[in-house]
Amino acid sequence: MSTKKIYFGTNLKMYKGNQAVVQYLSELSDFANNLQPEYEITLFVIPSYTTLKDAVSCAQEKTGRLPIKIGAQNMNPNDNGQFTGEISPLMLNELGVQLVMIGHSERRHVMKETDQEENEKVLSALKHGFTTLLCIGETLEQKNYNISDEVLRTQLKIGLQGVSVEQLPSLWIAYEPVWAIGTGGIPATADYADEKHTVIKQCLLELFGEESKKIPVLYGGSVNLENSNELILQPHIDGLFVGRSAWDAENFYQLIINTLDVVSAEEMRSISDENEFSIIARQLINELGGKSNISALTHCATRIRVVLDDETKIDKIAIEKISMVKGIFSITKQFQIIFDKQIIDDIYSELKILLK
Repeated sequence: MSTKKIYFGTNLKMYKGNQAVVQYLSELSDFANNLQPEYEITLFVIPSYTTLKDAVSCAQEKTGRLPIKIGAQNMNPNDNGQFTGEISPLMLNELGVQLVMIGHSERRHVMKETDQEENEKVLSALKHGFTTLLCIGETLEQKNYNISDEVLRTQLKIGLQGVSVEQLPSLWIAYEPVWAIGTGGIPATADYADEKHTVIKQCLLELFGEESKKIPVLYGGSVNLENSNELILQPHIDGLFVGRSAWDAENFYQLIINTLDVVSAEEMRSISDENEFSIIARQLINELGGKSNISALTHCATRIRVVLDDETKIDKIAIEKISMVKGIFSITKQFQIIFDKQIIDDIYSELKILLK
């Protein structure tokens, strides 16, 4: 049984009119009510503006075990004014919308919205009590220039400027690499996605401290039935923001079911199927100060690399005594634990499972 809260959602973009959205939500709600109660899930759908009123009504009427949160695809930050064609937070509140998506790549790259504009929308959405989903992601050109991390950190630092710690429970982040979304998208590998989620969570920790752990970080970018299981098992991915693979209600439900089954199986395996590598991984986590003290985890050919929230909690002497550990050293805020290259992947995999 999974005890971790997992987020599943989809943005319908400029697809599905009013009738189609109502039918979709009705079917999805019926499917969702079949999910076992031991799963803690947040489910959300973001349809087009013209469908929002009936979408909210449908979601409210289908009051089953798992409610569907309805979101808007964009929002003007002003309460009112001379902004022809725009939608204000007051209008969305009046409709009963619960969530607002901000900074989707199509808004940034097609509509040419800037980080500063996204920041205005984030502050307004939080002020008006919406769950605020800020989307970030690098382009293929930026990836090829090896500046992905800098791009993500810049989008976060500008986009979240002025956000208070008290507002964090209403803040979500979606990482959507621009090159991985849409009909021509190239799915990111699970390891790459988790690596970027690690960067995001480390940046959030720098901005907001321990309270940043309240912020879920979702992955979106050609998520489908073939890759969703591997993605959700990554230690820094809190949920899946699914595209066209979720636009058929039954297909979305199957993706959710498959994902939850894999999470449960891994949790059970980590408890009942201990091996020498899982034992070492448990010992490492303990001497690093526990799961809650580990904010980032990566690896290379011979080293496990960790970033800790509180460096005073690490016991380096105890780590050096753990079986198969060849040494430990630190670079800036990162600790690097050395193993033989023949076992590094096994230990890293066990660490990821335990941290998930």
